[in-house]
Amino acid sequence: MIGRWLLFLALALPAPALAQGFNLGRGNNEEIQVYADDGIEWVSDATRVIARGNAKAVRGTVTVTADTLTAYYRDGAGGNEIWRLDADGNVTIKTPTETATGFKATYDLEKAIFVLRGQPAKMVTPTDQVTAKDTLEYWEKERMAVARGDAVAFQKDRKIQSDVLTAHFRDGAKGSLELQRADGYGHVILTTPKEVVTGDRSDYNLETGIATVAGSVKIIRDGNELNGGYAHVNLNTGISKLFGAAPGVPGDTRVRGTFTPEKQSPEQRRAVFKGAGASGDKR
Repeated sequence: MIGRWLLFLALALPAPALAQGFNLGRGNNEEIQVYADDGIEWVSDATRVIARGNAKAVRGTVTVTADTLTAYYRDGAGGNEIWRLDADGNVTIKTPTETATGFKATYDLEKAIFVLRGQPAKMVTPTDQVTAKDTLEYWEKERMAVARGDAVAFQKDRKIQSDVLTAHFRDGAKGSLELQRADGYGHVILTTPKEVVTGDRSDYNLETGIATVAGSVKIIRDGNELNGGYAHVNLNTGISKLFGAAPGVPGDTRVRGTFTPEKQSPEQRRAVFKGAGASGDKR
């Protein structure tokens, strides 16, 4: 081991208001400090710096660690400016309140976007967790994460899973990120302690507790199953409404259900649900 190497690199990007959450690019004009155990290589012809061995880049309250870090720079108004940071092997992007992990990452500091790859790539806040098997993008300016490949968002006892998931955050306590809305696309599964709702796409507002699910919708609760084209689910009240199609969308208006009777003696047995057909006639 050569020892602990340290390099200071200036970054000349605009600095608007105080940034919160992941902010390696947005609103942060502090120097980047790069550390490495096995040396730092400055390749001037290729305008890049390579740090190897427990490499670390620190800027303000954000720290990026990996086996290898490669910083790409160019001439700027205030000197050399880093516009991209690549991380390879055991990647962690950490703030005082959030952590993102994967095996590979690309951080575009100019656009304020990082892309993580991992099995899975993961982003954890004090209240939420988002994972993805393919890629996990985070857009600093929009406070939005895009998870691709068996994407999952967790909050307390609720989970939304889909092929692609967009998670929108707001400022939480002490500048942390807090999940505000999650939109799912493809093979959606919404799970709560009381029911499982599946469909083709969904949007879930965590502030109101209301989720809408569309396309081949199925609601399963207590062994009973309802099938339709559109569902309005209130996770706070436990009330779910199922329709044949979304409002204003033409199509089959029928809703189908399979109800499992309670396991009692024949004389005590009764139906768990009572419902109405599409035309409102009692069944």
